[in-house]
Amino acid sequence: MSDDLFGDREPRAARKKTARRAGEADLRTVSQRITDVARFDNLYRLADTLAPAPGPRRGRPPHYPPYIYLLFLVLRGIHGSARYCAGDLQDPSVWTTIRGSVAQHLGHDEAARLPEVGPSRHQWQHAQRTLLIPRLEELSETFADLALAQALRQGLLPTDAKRSWSSPQRHQLIAGDGTVAKSPTLSTTPFSVDPTTGEVRRHRVDPASSWQKEGGADRNGNDAQNTTPAGTAADNDINAHTGEGGMVLGTKFVVFSTRHRGYFRRVLLRYAHVPHNQPGGEAAVALDLACAILDAAEGCMGVLYDGALRGMHRDVIARRGRLLVNKQHKGASPRYIRTLDFGRCRHELWSNSGRVHERAFLDDGTSTLIPLSVGKLERRASTHTHRWYHLLDIPCPRGPHQPANPSASPPPPENGTKDKATPRPASTAPKTSSRSPTTPPSTKPSTAAAKTPKPASPNSTVPCGTVA
Repeated sequence: MSDDLFGDREPRAARKKTARRAGEADLRTVSQRITDVARFDNLYRLADTLAPAPGPRRGRPPHYPPYIYLLFLVLRGIHGSARYCAGDLQDPSVWTTIRGSVAQHLGHDEAARLPEVGPSRHQWQHAQRTLLIPRLEELSETFADLALAQALRQGLLPTDAKRSWSSPQRHQLIAGDGTVAKSPTLSTTPFSVDPTTGEVRRHRVDPASSWQKEGGADRNGNDAQNTTPAGTAADNDINAHTGEGGMVLGTKFVVFSTRHRGYFRRVLLRYAHVPHNQPGGEAAVALDLACAILDAAEGCMGVLYDGALRGMHRDVIARRGRLLVNKQHKGASPRYIRTLDFGRCRHELWSNSGRVHERAFLDDGTSTLIPLSVGKLERRASTHTHRWYHLLDIPCPRGPHQPANPSASPPPPENGTKDKATPRPASTAPKTSSRSPTTPPSTKPSTAAAKTPKPASPNSTVPCGTVA
């Protein structure tokens, strides 16, 4: 590790290639994936949520038990559509494999009561409306519990593993992202009128879909949010086909997962739908999901996310004592923090690009900001919250100021007066700059903004710092 805890990344040519191409042993055919799904224990545990309530039943019993429709739901993602999935389940060889897996988990008597072939597409659509959708919230909560237990069994998010807050491992973090599921139809109005003939045409409309901006950033460098583009529906359809503006008609979801190195080792932990008129947009939904996982998984050290999360979201996760690894937003002006007074010298500290800088004065009277070396990332716990600190090494012509023991009381200043700038004369970054402890540093020295808070008034001491 370099002297600076948050030093610059290595050049791309000097990085080691960690990714590898999938080999033949890593690939799974469709038939193998069907067998894996049918033999998965959690599928049958999840189906217990759909079990009918005890007591007398009315009407004809269902043709298939609930776990068959959950199996159909998973296999539909493998085949790509419900029509192909239903056609594959009509194959006697495929259905025999599924019945063998059912006998392995639920017994031969249960497998013998199954019909000779799988459900049709019409039966699946009826079960989706009457069985799965009304119990969707219960299924989601049960799925979250089973997924977390599965991750712990695979050695993910361990509670007894060694922790390094400055360099957490991949399997100690959760990764989240928002994605847009494309709408099956591009029509946004149920009717359209031909201006030439006056013919009225009917169109299928997906009520859950809206125009979403997926990927990329706007002109100000901010990440894309849920927006509705201006213009007619026809213009939006053209943009969706040509890809102009990155607009997609669909439904947005937020998904969190965790994984280790290797293929087919990722575990999806939680998911949630992002309504188009959701207050806070994707970031609010993602923050709720992340906090729910952090509360349930003690071994989780932090969250990986993109630029949709801002400072207010970092603050929530940082106060829980966890890390948030995401991009630092551009355009934020440098902010004055405080001035450290060591008697014979003073050091002005500023916050810029997510880390602490020192203001250095040039020969021509101007000044620039130079990033300070971070020696340690420290997490301090109080009664109900946590605070993060960057322990700094401040270079000085009169000798570098090394970080002191955080638990020790600060020594009195050399001039005998009470230091009001900081409780510790040794260098420590304030908590305001530690909201983004994993933000990469800025390699280019930035000039302080014109309109900034007025620093401490000058006195007989000399402001020190590395002169550029």
